[in-house]
Amino acid sequence: MQQNNITQVYWKNLPELLSPQGKPNQSLKNFDPEFIDIVDYIIRITHRIWEQKNIALCNDYYAEYCPVHTLGGYSDDVATVIKNTLLTLAAFPDRTLIGENVVWRDLGENNGYYSSHRITSIMTNKNPSEFGASTGKTGRVTTIADCICCENKIVYEWLMRDNSFLVKQLGISLIDAATHFANLPTNEDFEVWRAQEIIRIKAQQATTHQWHTPLDDSSEKFAQFWVNTLFNKKALGEVKNIYHKNAKLQWPGGVEAVGIPAIRGVFIQWLAQSPEASATCDHISVVPFEDDATDIAIRWSVAGTFTPKNEQFSRYTGQCFFVMAATHMRIINGKISEEWTVFDEVAAYANMIRDYNNSDANQGGE
Repeated sequence: MQQNNITQVYWKNLPELLSPQGKPNQSLKNFDPEFIDIVDYIIRITHRIWEQKNIALCNDYYAEYCPVHTLGGYSDDVATVIKNTLLTLAAFPDRTLIGENVVWRDLGENNGYYSSHRITSIMTNKNPSEFGASTGKTGRVTTIADCICCENKIVYEWLMRDNSFLVKQLGISLIDAATHFANLPTNEDFEVWRAQEIIRIKAQQATTHQWHTPLDDSSEKFAQFWVNTLFNKKALGEVKNIYHKNAKLQWPGGVEAVGIPAIRGVFIQWLAQSPEASATCDHISVVPFEDDATDIAIRWSVAGTFTPKNEQFSRYTGQCFFVMAATHMRIINGKISEEWTVFDEVAAYANMIRDYNNSDANQGGE
């Protein structure tokens, strides 16, 4: 694969990223001429909206109709994007974003680009949030935002954030945060989408968002193998053939692991919550990294039946367990050397709590 001088985020100073030099590196049909490639577009609009707090720029960079999926909600208009951005900044006014990587895919001239953007945020909880009352504490959180970008607009987005690690740092227990979140209203569109996704995943069906633009064949096979082997087959003996012996892994809740035994343990602990769950590989992007590595971004989903390890969640045994996730992995010599996996555990548990409460209410429980 050739990088063709596309912007590389790794270890670049922010001033350098915000002031790119030279001619465009990609064909950006109907994008503003200031952007030289899709990575430049993502980095600079994110900085303008979040770092510089120019929230109104969402009107310039999001389509008027723009479906946004999170594990905790759904919206499809730019007005809600602006509202949710303001609500986040109201709770965490000093939020800063550090762009760590953008793994992209060319979807063809008329479809734009698919971008998977990994971000680390530092923020202080100054006011009440979706997790509860203000704590005044500061947390660090990883987010992966997958976006379809076409003609200078984000036209579709899947947003995943490691909120369980954030609430841990804020001093809020996972069950308290999930219970508080479960009491917030949802809308019918979200519940319909969630129900449809669960059916799709259990049936092992592909998403409706599919593109036929070429991918590196070996990387695509690796991504599919990773999902099917570890999540569907639970063939965890294969971890040694998928990861380097000193590989590093970061998972939700601030979980970190180094080396084959520790990485295998992370998967075993997580899979034990829903042993019969199914997983689907929903999107793959691939870009080269430096001279000897490849970066792969995978969006994936899991659906099954909840069997909690945590006694605090025991009453929710048997509820539907659903996760929308994203993983960035760096491949060297055919194995993973680093992995960053992100999904929202708070929202995943909140959905089960809400389902349980609704079911209990319908049955006349207290």
